[in-house]
Amino acid sequence: MKKFYFHQLCYKYNNMISISTVLQDIIKGNPFLEFGFHHGLFNLTQLARYLQPLVESRARKEAQVTAITMNLSRLQSRIKSDTPKPERFVIDAVNINSGLCAVTYRKAPDLHGILNRLYSRVHEESGFCSLSQGMHEITMVVENRHRGWLDDNCRQKPIAAYDHVAAVTVQFAKSYVDVPGMLYMLLQRVTLQNINLIEIASTYTEIMMFIDEADTRTIFDTLFQSFLVKSGSDSHF
Repeated sequence: MKKFYFHQLCYKYNNMISISTVLQDIIKGNPFLEFGFHHGLFNLTQLARYLQPLVESRARKEAQVTAITMNLSRLQSRIKSDTPKPERFVIDAVNINSGLCAVTYRKAPDLHGILNRLYSRVHEESGFCSLSQGMHEITMVVENRHRGWLDDNCRQKPIAAYDHVAAVTVQFAKSYVDVPGMLYMLLQRVTLQNINLIEIASTYTEIMMFIDEADTRTIFDTLFQSFLVKSGSDSHF
């Protein structure tokens, strides 16, 4: 009797779940749906028909297509109002450095000192070098001509190594640092072009995206078509 009563309470509780709550959970759990809502890409009536069985299953009650459509419309309006718009952002400069390699090692007591020696040497030569570290790994992006030095001086085998890498450095005004959405819009545009990001590094007003050299023209054109570059700004390809 107690088991039946407990089951009955759970069933009643599930019956209390609203359609809007179910739809929010479905959309947040699916990046494709979430992206479509952010940009208003769906025919909501058709989407309601498609989601109807799933909504009814989760809500434990019947849900009419019209009711689902109405809730989808409200949800989309709310989501779209919070979606960053590319026209809100202006890129100050885009710089591209090619002929690089990206090498990742597992952190070790002596590794940082070895990599810093190369970092200092490259800095003196005014070359390109980026060194970043996480909790367990260190990644160095440097010109391909230094790859032999890394292999000769680093005692451990790299976890990963990429040749033919390009660094795309995007510079933006410091006024954007406290504005949500700037980096989201940049990375979103790159992702939509199916460009693989090998590594990412950033400073206060710059973000560096490390990609395969074959994708250089695509990412360059994408950034310029998506964001208005200030007249007189620097852009190098």
